[in-house]
Amino acid sequence: MIGPRCRPRPVDSPPRGPYPEFVPLLNKVRTAVSGGSGGDTATRSLSRLRSALTLFFALDGFLFAGWVVRIPAVKEQTGASAGDLGLALLGVSAGAVITMTLTGRLCRRYGSHAVTVVTAVLLSLSIALPALTRSPLALGLVLLVFGAAYGGINVAMNSAAVDLVTALRRPVMPSFHAAFSLGGMLGAGLGGMLAGSLSPTAHLLGLTVVGLALTAAAGPVLLRHPSPRAPRPFRRRPALGTPARGRPGRGARSSSSG
Repeated sequence: MIGPRCRPRPVDSPPRGPYPEFVPLLNKVRTAVSGGSGGDTATRSLSRLRSALTLFFALDGFLFAGWVVRIPAVKEQTGASAGDLGLALLGVSAGAVITMTLTGRLCRRYGSHAVTVVTAVLLSLSIALPALTRSPLALGLVLLVFGAAYGGINVAMNSAAVDLVTALRRPVMPSFHAAFSLGGMLGAGLGGMLAGSLSPTAHLLGLTVVGLALTAAAGPVLLRHPSPRAPRPFRRRPALGTPARGRPGRGARSSSSG
C-alpha cells in the first residue's frame, strides 16, 4: 500500500526539528561576523565613537597643560604672592569637586555624550579667562569656573568611555588615558616654545580657538550616536522534550509513582 504523497514544505515555512529557532540565529551571527550590513554598520559606529572620545581625552590634556605653562606669567600679571597664588589655585580643585558630584546625574538624565560636548565648550571658553584677570581674587573666581568645566568633562568622557569599553568587550580604556597624556605633552611642549613670543592673553585665546574647533569636529559624532549598550549574553534554549531545570520529567514521575 502506497502512502499519501508528501506535500512539499513552503519556502517561507520555519524549519522543523528540535531547534526551530537555531537556523535564523546562526544566519544572524554569520552576517555580523562576516561583515554584513548590520555588523559592519555597528563596527563603524563604535570605531567613530572611539576616535571622537580619543580626541576629547587628548584635548582635555592639551588645554590643561597649556594653562599650567602660563601660571608664572599670570602670577606676575595679577601681582599675587606665593600664598595668594596657592589660594587662587584652590579654585580649580573646588570647582572640580563640586561639578564631579553633579555630573553623574546630568549624564544619567541627558547622556554622557551630550554632557561631554557641553563641558568641552565650557572648558575651551574658560581657559582664556585667567589671562584677563588683574587681582588674585578675580583669578580665584575664574579658576573656580575653569575647575568646574575641567571636572565635568573628566567625569562625562570617562563615563562615555566605560560604556564604549563595555560595548566593544575590549580593554581600550588605557588608550584613552594615553591620549590624555599625549595631549598634555603636546600642550606643555608647544606652550613652552610659545611662552617667550606670545603674551598669556594671546596664548590662552589661541587655546580657546583650538578647543572650540576640535569640539566642533568631534562633537557631532557623539551627539549623533547615543551611548552604546552592552550586548546581551547568548543563552542556549533547552531542546524540545528536555525537562526544565528543577522539574522532574515524565520518566521520573512514572518511576516514582511505580
